[in-house]
Amino acid sequence: MIQEIETEFQKIIPRTEGVASFRFNDPGGIVFRPGQFFELFFSWQGEKIAHYFSFSNSPTEKGYFEFTKRLSASPFSQALLALKAGDKVRMKLPLGRFIFEGEHPKAAFLSGGIGITPIRSICRYLTDTGSKSLVSLLYSARTEKDIVFREDFEEMAKRNPRLSLFYTLTDCVPPPGWRGLQGRIDGRMVGKTIPDYGERIFYICGPPAMVKSLTGILENELGLPPDRVVRENFTGY
Repeated sequence: MIQEIETEFQKIIPRTEGVASFRFNDPGGIVFRPGQFFELFFSWQGEKIAHYFSFSNSPTEKGYFEFTKRLSASPFSQALLALKAGDKVRMKLPLGRFIFEGEHPKAAFLSGGIGITPIRSICRYLTDTGSKSLVSLLYSARTEKDIVFREDFEEMAKRNPRLSLFYTLTDCVPPPGWRGLQGRIDGRMVGKTIPDYGERIFYICGPPAMVKSLTGILENELGLPPDRVVRENFTGY
C-alpha cells in the first residue's frame, strides 16, 4: 500500500568521490520491496522540492531508509547537502516494479554509474535472506575509484557464493594492477562473464541511453525475448 509519511533526516554517508548516501529514520510500519523507489518532498529556501529516488538499503536493514545520489552543483544537490540531522521531510512510498526477491533461479544485473542503487538493495536482500538464486552483476564505471558500493558488494560475495561480481572500466587507461574488464558493456562481454545468459532474467538499471543500448544488445544481438529483460531508467542524476 502506498503511503505518504513524515520522517527525519539522519546523516550523509560518502560513498565515492562525488557520490553520497542520504539516510532517514524509518518511523515504522512501512513495507517496501528490494528495488523499489520513493518520492521525497521537502522545502529549501522557500521552495518546495520533490524528486524520485531508489532505495539503496534493503528491507532487511531496519530502522532507516536510504538513497544514494551523484552530487553536482545543481540547486537540488545543494538543498540535499544543506539538510541537518532532525530536519523533517515527507516521502511517498513504496513505488515501482523493478523488484527481485529470488523468484527466479538465475538472474543477472547490468548497470552503470549510480544505477547500481536499487541493485544494491536487491543483492543485499538476497544475501541476507539466504536466497538460492544464482546472480551475476556486470557493472560499468569510468574509473576504479568510481565503483559505487564496491566494498559492500565484495563483502556480500564473501557471504553469498551464489553472487558473482564483474567490473568494467570505460576509462581508456586502466590503473596499474587492474584485473577487471575494460570498455563498455557489449554482447561479447555479457557472453564472456555470463555464458548461461539464455537461462537468466536480466535487470538493467542506469542512464536511459545505456538502458536502451543494453536492451538492444540482449534482445537483438543475444536473442533474449523481451519478457526476460526488466528495465529501470535513472534520469536527472
